[in-house]
Amino acid sequence: MLMRLSRYTLLILGFITSSHMTGQDLQDYKWKNRLLIFVAENTDNKILKTNLTAFTEQQKELTERDLMIFVINPTHIYNQDGSKANLNPGAVYEQLNLSSGFKGLLLIGKDGFIKAKKAYPVAPEAIFAKIDGMPMRQAEQRDKER
Repeated sequence: MLMRLSRYTLLILGFITSSHMTGQDLQDYKWKNRLLIFVAENTDNKILKTNLTAFTEQQKELTERDLMIFVINPTHIYNQDGSKANLNPGAVYEQLNLSSGFKGLLLIGKDGFIKAKKAYPVAPEAIFAKIDGMPMRQAEQRDKER
């Protein structure tokens, strides 16, 4: 009996460990952060880099809006600083229903839904205005003013 219980415990621990090894899911950011996801087949894409730089140069605006940036291609996901993110690219592509040919930016709201899907280039001001028009963002601003 003890031997069966021990095997069962090891089996459960194996499942838990393997799920953590495959990386987080976008759902882990739900209700905490808005996400900007830059999509390109090749992360050395000049248009991607130019557009990404336009956003990262506005760190204050990103922080004020609880925005996290990720760069994704079919095989990897990177954080804003270029380090590899602990996310599964295949799962994210599937979750967002991305086609392999899409090159552009996705804005994911705190509720986990896609709020904007635009091909490059995308002006940061357009995304900030879109966010600032969202009811949740307006409530955040009201709460901050109190």
